[in-house]
Amino acid sequence: MAMKPMLTIDELLTHMKEKGIRFSVTSEEQARNFLSEHNYYMKLASYRANYDKCPPESARAGQYQNLEFAYLQELSTIDMHLRYIVMRMCLDIEHQLKVRLLTETTKDPEEDGYRIVKSFLREEDCQMNILQSIRHHKSGEYCKELIEKYYPYFPIWVLVELISFGELLHIIQYYEKTSGKTILLDGKLMNIIRDLRNACAHSNCLLNKMCVSMDATKQPSSDVTRFVAGMQDIPVASRRKYLNRTFPYYMVTLLYVYNCYAAEPARKKRYLQLKEFMEARAVQHREYFTNSPRIRGTYQFLKKVIDNLASRE
Repeated sequence: MAMKPMLTIDELLTHMKEKGIRFSVTSEEQARNFLSEHNYYMKLASYRANYDKCPPESARAGQYQNLEFAYLQELSTIDMHLRYIVMRMCLDIEHQLKVRLLTETTKDPEEDGYRIVKSFLREEDCQMNILQSIRHHKSGEYCKELIEKYYPYFPIWVLVELISFGELLHIIQYYEKTSGKTILLDGKLMNIIRDLRNACAHSNCLLNKMCVSMDATKQPSSDVTRFVAGMQDIPVASRRKYLNRTFPYYMVTLLYVYNCYAAEPARKKRYLQLKEFMEARAVQHREYFTNSPRIRGTYQFLKKVIDNLASRE
């Protein structure tokens, strides 16, 4: 397969015009400045997946229909603001998982805080991976004292401060298996939270494929479906439609898990932040999406879910 050449910004603008992307709202000069100082082409171009191309029989076959550079620019900005909120919610969930794990181990008369870690590293055959990952943080200012003091015999209350979210899920699952206690919701739901957290931490796009359907082999969780079914003004057809699309399903899953783990003050704060975001920044340039029924439909569905949650708190 031939390698794609690196293009200059001017060449990228030409490439976009060849794809049918217009510059009547944002000028080419403004687009050039945006790509030079605020974003980069691969990320911005990924939002094209939300738009249709002209049919093969048309004069503009293969080009995008009614797509302005400004629309992609706006989606990237909305995405950035959304990631900030989603990241905070994922961190809140992560914190609550640590609290619940430590609470359960503290109440366990057979647990001293060290036994679970030794057993987990030995039984799960993951000692090298986790300890190697921890060593990578040894030069960092925020973890080095903990690592120097305890390495390699960490108590559980120290280990949870040094491992990734995915590793935290693994050790909780191991504790559940060995103790018979339940801390986590369905593992598939927690993996979605992990994926969202990692996507936000690495500044990956959330809105670049908001209309893409889930893989045919996957089905929405019955818990998440019931969660939405109990809300007002969300028709069954709408629920089925949007919970079978990856982005809205992931967002509703986040809201469901957050609702299960977060304390009332945190829920009230985050739901209000989301509601304000949906009613202000997300629709600041609503005119850009007048001719995008799929984007508007996704927005309206999620807004109803968020409005329902905000009204409960």
